Amino acid sequence: MMLDHLGHPAPAARIDAAVRTVLAEAKTRTPDLGGSSRTTDVTGAVLNAL
Repeated sequence: MMLDHLGHPAPAARIDAAVRTVLAEAKTRTPDLGGSSRTTDVTGAVLNAL
C-alpha cells in the first residue's frame, strides 16, 4: 500500500483491516466481486469500518 511506502504503516494497517472487514461481511461488494454495490457504496462501508 502506498501509505506503507511513504512510511505510514499504522494508517495503512487500519485501512487494510477495514477493507478486510467489509469483504468478510460480504454485504457490500462490487460486481467484479460478485455483488451489486457501487464503488461509492463500498467506499462508504470501508469508511464506516474505520
